[in-house]
Amino acid sequence: MGSAKRDVVIVGGGIMGLMTAYFLTQKGASVTVLEKGRLPCGSSYGNAGLIVPSHLQPLCSPANLKEGFRHLFNPVGPFSVSLTGDGRRLLWLGRFAAHCTEAHVARAVSVYRDLADRSLVLHDALAELGGSHYEYGRHGLLCVYASKKGFQAACEEAEALCRAGRPARVLEADALRRLEPSLADAVVGGILQEPDGSLNPSAFMTWLAQRVRDQGGQIAEETEVFGAEVSQGRVVRLRTNRGPVAGEQFVVAAGAWSGILTGRMGVRLPVEPAKGFSITYEAPLDALRHPLLLEEARVAVTPMEGALRLAGVLELSGFDDAVPLRRLDAMERDLTTFLPSLGRLAVREIWRGFRPCTPDGLPVIGRLRSPKNLLVGSGHATKGMFLGPVTGELLAEFLEGRSPAPSVERAVDPNRFAHLF
Repeated sequence: MGSAKRDVVIVGGGIMGLMTAYFLTQKGASVTVLEKGRLPCGSSYGNAGLIVPSHLQPLCSPANLKEGFRHLFNPVGPFSVSLTGDGRRLLWLGRFAAHCTEAHVARAVSVYRDLADRSLVLHDALAELGGSHYEYGRHGLLCVYASKKGFQAACEEAEALCRAGRPARVLEADALRRLEPSLADAVVGGILQEPDGSLNPSAFMTWLAQRVRDQGGQIAEETEVFGAEVSQGRVVRLRTNRGPVAGEQFVVAAGAWSGILTGRMGVRLPVEPAKGFSITYEAPLDALRHPLLLEEARVAVTPMEGALRLAGVLELSGFDDAVPLRRLDAMERDLTTFLPSLGRLAVREIWRGFRPCTPDGLPVIGRLRSPKNLLVGSGHATKGMFLGPVTGELLAEFLEGRSPAPSVERAVDPNRFAHLF
């Protein structure tokens, strides 16, 4: 890698790392991004690509806790937890359950609202530069329901969204099928969340990496970080498979591996991997007009240029990267149940990856107390692609010596977990 010292070294070439590099290189900083794989990769590659300012709920909520228990022993349910293996996972689950309260949800929603409002502005600004390259569009997200009970609850939530400034249009079955003719007769209704939309994650990450390079940033692919040299409370250099990398400031933005990497630098963070899956098909003849959330199945369906992506499942099983066929079969059955007219689709790619989750459902964004030149950006669970821009901007501000609003800074402060260890 050479011995030149960079202003900032970022570990992780996903959405968090590249967005941080983007904002820093705009200001003229010398930045190197280290990525152990080839770009685009990881969860920033295989996700549903949803832009979701209307989705403010944290992962830990009373409803999700109840749903998790309901599917605890269902090997093909939308949630799955392995109770064997690492004891730290059980501790993490206990802390997660303790945060599943209405009071915590209200606090987290307030934080996510601030983050979402800013990230949407940044996404729109980025799209003015390159949105046509990565299929960015905000034409609404359709949340569809096959049960009357679920639809009735969604109608109440839609009223709350409207009061919060997120327009949400209730659509009865007939109106819904006029909007999306491919939907099954069994679908009873849906909610069109009008501020939302989608992009093509792979194309977006490719475009963003090129912007970073054009602005003078370096991206070292196939460069894995094994550890760090820490002296007098500061990271001096990182040890990688391609030699040492020195810097003034360091950022860990390595997704689900962020906690492992900070642990090698003396800081333990409760970032737990949650495995998810996606299946990308060749585009069907009956193209969808909107991205969909098949709510009872907890599966997203995103139309892309020449393709259709089915994404879902949240499996807490450590870094087990197995791909159980019954998982894929269940996802495809859900697709057929909601969209039978699409018929049998040709599979282009099957993907699995790990989303980074924290026990309080909020991300970790900011500077660690020690080492004092180490920052972290991770823990976004299923909201990473949408919240990447605001996270990158926040980390760049921290590195420049500026701070966000105190309420947001406290809520996402990575040091809030120090008492757990």
